[in-house]
Amino acid sequence: MAKALKANDVYHWLLTGGFYAESYVLPPCFYVDKKPAKPKKFFAVKKNSFKPDRTEPIEVHFPKSELSDRTFGIMDPYIHNDIAYHLSRNWKKLVDRMIPSDSIVASYSFPLPISKRTPNRLGVLRSGRLIYEFIEMTDDDLASVAYKYSHIVKADIKRFYPSIYTHSIAWALHGKSFIRKPKNMHSFSHVGNRLDKLFQNASDGCTNGIPIGPVVSDLIGELIAAAVDRIFTKEVKAGAIDCEAVRFKDDYRVLVKSEADAKRVIKILQASLKQYNLELSDEKTQIHSLPGGLFRGWVSRYHVVHPRKKKFFTWKQFRELYLAVIEIDRAHPGTGVIDRFLADITRKDGSLKFDFFSRDLEKVISMLLMLGNLRIKAFPKIIAIMEALLRTPFGFTHQSRIVEYLGQFLDKLSEDESRNKYLITWIGYFFASNGLMDSLPKKYKFKDPIPQSVFANQGLIFKNRKEFKLFVGCKTSAKRTNLIRHLDVFEPAI
Repeated sequence: MAKALKANDVYHWLLTGGFYAESYVLPPCFYVDKKPAKPKKFFAVKKNSFKPDRTEPIEVHFPKSELSDRTFGIMDPYIHNDIAYHLSRNWKKLVDRMIPSDSIVASYSFPLPISKRTPNRLGVLRSGRLIYEFIEMTDDDLASVAYKYSHIVKADIKRFYPSIYTHSIAWALHGKSFIRKPKNMHSFSHVGNRLDKLFQNASDGCTNGIPIGPVVSDLIGELIAAAVDRIFTKEVKAGAIDCEAVRFKDDYRVLVKSEADAKRVIKILQASLKQYNLELSDEKTQIHSLPGGLFRGWVSRYHVVHPRKKKFFTWKQFRELYLAVIEIDRAHPGTGVIDRFLADITRKDGSLKFDFFSRDLEKVISMLLMLGNLRIKAFPKIIAIMEALLRTPFGFTHQSRIVEYLGQFLDKLSEDESRNKYLITWIGYFFASNGLMDSLPKKYKFKDPIPQSVFANQGLIFKNRKEFKLFVGCKTSAKRTNLIRHLDVFEPAI
C-alpha cells in the first residue's frame, strides 16, 4: 500500500497534514493554508555544493510533568518543503528501508495514514492514531502467541528523536560502509547526505537531534529504527534465540522463552542501537514473567469501576467514577485512564452524558480542569467539551458564567507565561474561535509567538516565507472544523 502511493501525493500531504505536530499539540488555526502548487525545491545542489538556509525551529513546549517538558518543533517551511521533496522523490527506496524484508521486528508505526479501505491514497488522520492499533496489538496479537513463551521484554529508546545523529540518515538509506567511503561521504549526489544537511540546518546546524512533530521526522525516525531492527535480527538469529518482536516508534516488546534469553535480547538490542549512536532507557527496560507485563494494569482497574458504557450518568455516578479515575491515575500515572474517562462521559458530538443543573456547572468545569492538570495532554479535550457545552441551549444561557470561569483561569495562567503557554494557547483559541475575546476583562500580549498568534489572530511564525501561509483566522478555523473533529479523540481504544 505504501509503495502504491504517488510521489506527488506524498509530497503534498507532508506539506499540509504532516507539517504540524499531532492535533493535541496546537489548535486548528495552525493550518497550512498555502503551499507550492507543484513540487519544487528551494535549495539546489550546485557543483556538489549544498547550502540550504541555516534556520531554527519554533519550539512548542508541552509539559509532561511538573519538572519536565516535551519540546515539539515547527520547522522552517522552506527547509521542511525540501525534506518532503527529497523523501517523496525517493519514496519506494524509502519504503523498502522502512519495511525491510530481512527484519523479524514487526513495526506498527508506519508514519503515513494508509488503509485497505482507501488504497492508493492517503487518509486524513495523523498516523499518531496508530498508537491505538499498537495498544490493541499488545493486548490481542501478542497475547495470542504468548503461550509459546515465558517472558516479555519491554524496552524503550532513550530520548529517541533528540538523540538521532543526522549523519545516520545516510547510513540507514545507503549503508554505513558505503556512505563512509571518501568519495561518498561528502557527495550530495546521494539523497541521504542532502537530507542530513537539511535536518542539520533545520536545527541551527546541529548534528544531534531532529525536531519532534513533523511527519518528515517520523519518517526519518522509522527509517533509522528499521535499520537498527535489521542489525538486531541478524544477531538474534546468530544466537539462535526464538522470539517474537514488535515495535511502535521507539517502543519495543519482545516475547522470549527464558529469562536468560530476555537478558540476551536486551544486550543485543543495546549493541544494535549503539551502531546508530542510540541507547536504551534504563528505567523503561523491564523483564516480566508472562502473563505479567502483557496487559495494562489500569485497564483492569477501570473495568472494575466502569464495566460497561453508560448512555447517561446521574450526578452521583459521574462523581464516583471521577474519583475512581483519579485514584487509578495516581497508581498508574501517565497512562490513558483520563482519556478513557473523557471518552466515556461524552457523546460523539462532545456533549456530556448527564443533564446539567445551574448549581452543578461550576463544579463540573472545575473538576474537568483539574483533570487537565493531572494529564496535560487531555486539556484540549476538556476545552473541546467546554466548546460543545457552550453550543447547547444550557451553555448559551450560562455563557457568561462559563466565560467568567475560564477567563479567571486564563488570568491565573498568564502570570507565568513560560510555564503555561500550552494551556494559554488552547484557552485563547476557545475565546477567539467562539468570538468571545471582547468578554475578557483585559487584552493579553505574550512574548511567545504561538500563544500571541492566537491572541493577535494572525500568524507570527515564519512570516518571511511568502510561498506558505501557516495560520488561518480563529473564527475561520472554527467554521472549517470544531475541536471535537480536530482532536478526533473520543473513541480511544481500551
